[in-house]
Amino acid sequence: MDVSVIMINYNTFDLTKDALDSIFAYTQGLAYEIILVDNLSPDGSGEKLRDLFGEKIVYLQSGGNLGTSKAFNLGLKHATGKYVLWLNTDILIKENFIKKLFDYMESDPKCGICGGNVLDFQGKPAHSFDRKLFSGRSIKRESSLVHLVFRTLFKKCLSYHYNYTGKPMNVGGIIGADMMIRTSLFRNVGQFDENIFMYGEETEFTYRVVHQTEYTVMSVPNALIYHLEGGSTVTKKIFKESKELIILKGEMTYLKKYYGRKDALLFVHGLIKEARNKRFICALLRKKIMKEYYQNKIVFLTNVKNSFDSLYNSLKYGEE
Repeated sequence: MDVSVIMINYNTFDLTKDALDSIFAYTQGLAYEIILVDNLSPDGSGEKLRDLFGEKIVYLQSGGNLGTSKAFNLGLKHATGKYVLWLNTDILIKENFIKKLFDYMESDPKCGICGGNVLDFQGKPAHSFDRKLFSGRSIKRESSLVHLVFRTLFKKCLSYHYNYTGKPMNVGGIIGADMMIRTSLFRNVGQFDENIFMYGEETEFTYRVVHQTEYTVMSVPNALIYHLEGGSTVTKKIFKESKELIILKGEMTYLKKYYGRKDALLFVHGLIKEARNKRFICALLRKKIMKEYYQNKIVFLTNVKNSFDSLYNSLKYGEE
């Protein structure tokens, strides 16, 4: 088997169906399997997808809402491919995307992880990678108003989160929406860290690859994929404290594991600064809904900062 595609469903029947349909419509020229892990979706979408696609997919029922790390590791146990491709359920492909990533990995034996250029559902460039592996210090640096404006005005020159160069680029980390991994790496550095429920798991895994092996992380710009960011958890850009807390806990667990308290606190301060600057920009552009979103985020993050030690000490931590 060339590629094992692992997808995790939780209450996203329509999104997952469309994603699977697009994979089957455009993928050719390689041997692949799709492993769909359902996290005991209360809406019954897992069973519906199982019945709809039948033997075209390997269907696994996790038995509970395990989050992404545990669900991915469950799928990994059944993977037989030379490469594993973790795809979100809120994606669409409109070309032979998987083959392009596969071909790149085959051509570059030093590459351990790669991903394509990500577009939103309107076809606009979206967050595809991070130029440097994320830390609290990097967030603090990137959250300044000058940095945000400069990055916006000169994004095609910087290729900061999207590869405008047209050539493969060595980057810090690929987002989890379309992350292809050399399967042998899991034997070298272990599986996803199950202390992270959701968000930050791909960053934590990438950290181990970068620091424990000689493999590189590459952006492959000729492979395009469409991503409804956040679609697998929420389909509208509204502020939900429960989701924001899950994101924060995942990312802070990664920071606690490798960087410690000071860096995790810098991360929270950087997020507050970034939210304030984005609220200011939204006010200038008269984007009322997004201004309210960032205002709510500022209130939430300020509360987190004021009770930081309690949250930080509650996080699970430790090597697998």
